Amino acid sequence: MDDVRGRQRSEWGAAAEGWAAGEEDFSETSPLTLQLIELANITEGSRVLDMACGSGDPAFAIARVVGARGRVVGLDITPEMIAGAGALARQLGVANVEFHTVHDELAIDPEAGSFDAVTCRFGLMYMPDPRAAARAWRRALRPGGRIAVSTWAALPLVDFVLDIVARHAPVPSFNPRVPGIFALSTPTTLTGVLRDAGYTDVEVRELNVPSFEGLPPEQWWDMMARTAGPLVTVLNALPQATYAEVRRDGIQALQKRYPSGTVAERGDAILAGGCNPDG
Repeated sequence: MDDVRGRQRSEWGAAAEGWAAGEEDFSETSPLTLQLIELANITEGSRVLDMACGSGDPAFAIARVVGARGRVVGLDITPEMIAGAGALARQLGVANVEFHTVHDELAIDPEAGSFDAVTCRFGLMYMPDPRAAARAWRRALRPGGRIAVSTWAALPLVDFVLDIVARHAPVPSFNPRVPGIFALSTPTTLTGVLRDAGYTDVEVRELNVPSFEGLPPEQWWDMMARTAGPLVTVLNALPQATYAEVRRDGIQALQKRYPSGTVAERGDAILAGGCNPDG
């Protein structure tokens, strides 16, 4: 399990600089985050635990909803991500959110029953034992508290980038049976995780969402190469000359795919929410 977590730290640590450089726009709340907030029943004054918080999405959006009477605690296993999130909180002057690094997703160490909601945006599928993680998070929730999580069902940009890389170098495969981007890629699998972890009244939704949508090809490629988690390490491992060829081919392919000059990549997300029936 520590090997899995070590790989995740390495992959997302490599992407942290891209997120810290302002690749994420926190000025608006995305439709997916709005649905997470709704599924978790987050309102003004709520106390929320955001797991796998990364660089602060959705923690900052949730902080706006809970207001000064509420509190958001973001936890992540990647120190570089937490450093970037904390720096941004200070820069923006957001006083009702705090970020902390944890050894693993089970070692959350909050006061038992102290949170109204737990959220996890695109993180649960990377964890070695998602059922154990969701069960551990229940201990942080008050009776009747809610959880809301999201995972990927399909993300065409992954196949697109790997197909480009494969023209020049060997590429890794994403096995849906092991922790990774598509490990919880069906509504049945995701809802089963929450039910097995003891949550009740589980609700599932599906949503088509943008993947760096609305950018010119060159900007889309460079943003993806700096921030797209597992793909960042794949691209960083290429010799400089090889990567230059991959980038050129990728941009040319995007120009053919989107002759209007604006990339419109999207992905299919799954969201699930549930209730903690007891303390």
